[in-house]
Amino acid sequence: MEGFEKVAQRGDITAGKLTLVEAQGEAVVLTELLGKVIAFSNICTHEDCDFVFDGADGESGLEGNEVICGCHDSRFNVLDGSVMNPPATEPITIYAVQIDGDDVLVGPR
Repeated sequence: MEGFEKVAQRGDITAGKLTLVEAQGEAVVLTELLGKVIAFSNICTHEDCDFVFDGADGESGLEGNEVICGCHDSRFNVLDGSVMNPPATEPITIYAVQIDGDDVLVGPR
């Protein structure tokens, strides 16, 4: 699987929990949504706050298919990266995910 790197075990990723890993040289968040593992950038495009450590009220910052930036309440769709609520205007990066046995691999954008 060219361009993909192992970043976690499938059992480490659960619905509603944000798991921070490094992939493709960047901070990437993994979570489970609709039974699938998804990966997206940990950095809000508004003012570079991170979703894991600046999450809303210390919670995961995830509501349905949206991640919320705890700094200024920007919201992003974690399936396609689109901005759902300003002040952010640029989408977040979404990464490709593959599952190989129990290994979670993250690939290029």
